[in-house]
Amino acid sequence: MGLIYRTNSWKGGGKQSSYHNEYFDDGDVVRRVKVHLFKFFDGHESSWERDEREVERWKRDDPGMPDWLRKLLG
Repeated sequence: MGLIYRTNSWKGGGKQSSYHNEYFDDGDVVRRVKVHLFKFFDGHESSWERDEREVERWKRDDPGMPDWLRKLLG
């Protein structure tokens, strides 16, 4: 599994929260994963947490895959 593209971040719901998308090449499948980064306070200290959720996937020959993404795959 290899990361092929990461989008710029956009603000989340709070001050210390952001989102971005990552695109992975998994051989015969390409996946888009939405990543949520947020700061979490456990009562003693703050730490950054990462939450991931797959939102789309395409087979390499899927005509529904965006053209810009197909070009990145070569």
